Amino acid sequence: MKITGVRARAVNIPRRSVLTTSYGARDDATTVVVELQTDEGITGIGQTAVDAPFYGETAEGILANIRAHLAPAVIGESPLGIERLTSKLRAALPRHWSSHAGVELALWDLKGKALGVPVYQLLGGRVRPGVDLMGFVRRSTPARMAREAVAVLDETPFPVLKMKIGIDPREDVAQYRAVAEAVGDRAVLQVDGNAGYTLGQALPALTAMERIGRLGAIEQPVERLADLAELARRIPVPVMADEAIYSPQDALGVVEHRAASMALMKITKHGGILNVQKIAALFEAAGLILSVAIYYDIIAAAAAHIAAALPVVRWPSPATDLVDTILTEPLKPQGLLLPVPEGPGFGVQLDEDKMRRYALPL
Repeated sequence: MKITGVRARAVNIPRRSVLTTSYGARDDATTVVVELQTDEGITGIGQTAVDAPFYGETAEGILANIRAHLAPAVIGESPLGIERLTSKLRAALPRHWSSHAGVELALWDLKGKALGVPVYQLLGGRVRPGVDLMGFVRRSTPARMAREAVAVLDETPFPVLKMKIGIDPREDVAQYRAVAEAVGDRAVLQVDGNAGYTLGQALPALTAMERIGRLGAIEQPVERLADLAELARRIPVPVMADEAIYSPQDALGVVEHRAASMALMKITKHGGILNVQKIAALFEAAGLILSVAIYYDIIAAAAAHIAAALPVVRWPSPATDLVDTILTEPLKPQGLLLPVPEGPGFGVQLDEDKMRRYALPL
């Protein structure tokens, strides 16, 4: 089997509500979808997230990179040698992780389809049924956030609720207090700073939250690795790395500096599944744990396969709530779980009508 063609398209789907972080506010989600065609008529599908202008590559850049640099690296090759092909992608265009991920995910889907097995079987076999889920509380006034937190838990008894901080320390603490008091002992809270604080802001704000109680995890409130390590030393709550890790070498640095006891894997930020596997091995060897971001559509399916196969993925993740899907069958949470799709490859298919409806003219 040989790869004969590469197709890359950008789509944009609205969110059900505005996502506000330290980077800014977004009411949509832009992604690039990749298809790898073969001489045996099997097509593999992949997808990569676009987080620009906040960070990372733009959709225009990802499309140009795939079309001009990455497609020539894989056309004519067997899709079964994923390690070798990812080396070719790195040689063709180093450190463009999001661009790599769209092609790399499609390789995994294609290999699973060619061999007639789900991707989780390629990763070692299933150890759990999918991704464990947490709830999410949107940023608003403290009173509204408190009401939403209660409503979320009334609908589904999530063990963890996630909320954004890193924007205004005083406002963040007020919002945290309102949610923590409303939730009580029904759940713990994970606060996500998206690297928005300085160390001088993070220490008093997070200390105040820890004293209020119910603080279950602190996700990347500061940018610098040294500052993250300082927080991990001084606050008795698990610290989660996110923006600190792109490559496996970054993950090794987090372990060596004892900067976090867990990390969030955003598959496309790491260049795809292969690097996530390597980071997982490092963290498991160090006695640390991972969470995997669900995002949407093909990326969500990939996250479910990773969580199903890697024992170190033990911390839950919130589902992304878009108004629609580009899949023929939407991936739906079932209580506290997003089940891993069955079937060869990722076990999902593109809906071409939806692809046309949400297409960007790029």
